[in-house]
Amino acid sequence: MKRRGKYGLFLLTTEEQRAIAFVVLAVALGLLTKHYRHEHAPRPAPLPEPTAFSTPASSTPARRHRASPAPARPSRATPSPSR
Repeated sequence: MKRRGKYGLFLLTTEEQRAIAFVVLAVALGLLTKHYRHEHAPRPAPLPEPTAFSTPASSTPARRHRASPAPARPSRATPSPSR
């Protein structure tokens, strides 16, 4: 068995080094993108302060319109073949 020195097991070809560099770069770019989107996300607008004379829209009872039931469908009975 040939010894390649102290780190013989970890010697990589140029192609393997490029593949590992690509994976590390892709993970780093993904983490940077995640951090950027988290820091630059649009903030929700603050709610206006309620005044003493105004009523919130949610306190007004909403009218619920009930949809009329769909008309009954005629049955699709298949005629039996007569022989």
